[in-house]
Amino acid sequence: MTQIIYGRHPVVAALRRADCPLEEVMVAQGVQGQWLMEVRRLARAAGVRLRIQERAALDRLSGTSHHQGILARRASYAYGSEGELLEQLSALKDPPLLVAADGLTDPMNLGNLSRSALAAGAHGLIIPKDRAVGVTAAVAKAGAGALEYLAVYRVTNLADSLKRLKEAGLTIIGADAQASQSLYEADLTGPLVLVIGSEDKGLRPRVRQQCDLILSIPLNAPQIGSLNAATAGAVALFEARRQRLQKRSGGGG
Repeated sequence: MTQIIYGRHPVVAALRRADCPLEEVMVAQGVQGQWLMEVRRLARAAGVRLRIQERAALDRLSGTSHHQGILARRASYAYGSEGELLEQLSALKDPPLLVAADGLTDPMNLGNLSRSALAAGAHGLIIPKDRAVGVTAAVAKAGAGALEYLAVYRVTNLADSLKRLKEAGLTIIGADAQASQSLYEADLTGPLVLVIGSEDKGLRPRVRQQCDLILSIPLNAPQIGSLNAATAGAVALFEARRQRLQKRSGGGG
């Protein structure tokens, strides 16, 4: 099984991996730029075939014209299992920081959330197997290469997985625009999972039941209702990072 990924950042990120998963890279005719020289160098170093193709061929293979003139064929994305996640957590020196996406269906939201998770220092992203988008080419494009470095764990039942993570010592924190407690009032420095609900329904009841805390992001303009899933996740993740950096530097928190 192979998968197509497209866009400059995702392809370059995959080429930079020591265990490069790419089988071949295709570049549209007429494409130029410094980034292309980097692609050629990385492909040569990794032993990956690079072909020049008509742009229409890239449009057809990727299913979009927004591929930035480059795509690649790679081995199918390898998700981590719940068992591997628990094993990884036991090896961490810092308090674990995970983000769980409760049924996101918009590729842009999941891709942007993965990008924020990596940038904020999260140790992994958890997604459910069913009724949610997985790691597709569109998700990888929105993630701008983050999914080549951020571990994604795909689980059969998110609520049950959160329960086991709680039993392993992690605090489960859900985001909800209607919650009375503010994100900025909570201690986010310990081992925790931030749970972001779906775009239209928010947190599902069984997932909500596993949350130790439900927090909201205070909005200056309440008339907008709420932030989208990826933006809410980014705000929560970087508040956790801010608190952890402050604690590490001896600033309290």
